[in-house]
Amino acid sequence: MKIQVLGSGCKNCDTLYENVTKALEKTQLNKTAQLEKVNDIDYFMKMGVFTTPGLVIEGELISAGKVVTEEALIEILNSRK
Repeated sequence: MKIQVLGSGCKNCDTLYENVTKALEKTQLNKTAQLEKVNDIDYFMKMGVFTTPGLVIEGELISAGKVVTEEALIEILNSRK
């Protein structure tokens, strides 16, 4: 599973990245998932993210402009196993 956190390095972007990391650990997906930070503004636009942070899973935009909670991320990840 490929997971991307889109952001320029702001506090909310870092918080979302941390939340994804914690959720991956709790769902045991941290062993198989690929998590990366993306700071390419052209890629943001291509994905339809005009306000960061953005969350993309397997090429699908899941969230933009908000920090998804760890609990919500666990639900999202479990639904995609």
